[in-house]
Amino acid sequence: MKVFITLAVVCLIASVLPSPLELNEEQKAKAKQYFEECIKQENVSDEDANKLRQKDFANPSQNLKCFGTCFFEKVGTLKDSQVQEDVVLAKLGSILGEEKTKTILAKCKDVKGADRCDTGFKIYECFESAKAEVAA
Repeated sequence: MKVFITLAVVCLIASVLPSPLELNEEQKAKAKQYFEECIKQENVSDEDANKLRQKDFANPSQNLKCFGTCFFEKVGTLKDSQVQEDVVLAKLGSILGEEKTKTILAKCKDVKGADRCDTGFKIYECFESAKAEVAA
């Protein structure tokens, strides 16, 4: 399970970022800590951890949706089902570019789902789709 968790956290963070992951050791440790906390909090199965590692988000379980939401809440990009624009700009703006990040935010910041977990998951899907569009 620890192997899946470690690989999955790297995949999750890398999937949010458009370029090679450049986290310092402190950032990597925090990401791993948040990841492990959310795995436990949201009761993510080995199967879901494996799906996460493989970036397979088709037919996600409720636990997997909640895991993603939990992780984004812990890193500060999501609070009370609202995208924290200033945090996203600070974290992604220097990597993706401020204008591209603002374009993605404009498209995705108001996405809502049926509940907290669905909202977080839908925002994640929107960011992935929009990131691909601005990178093209």
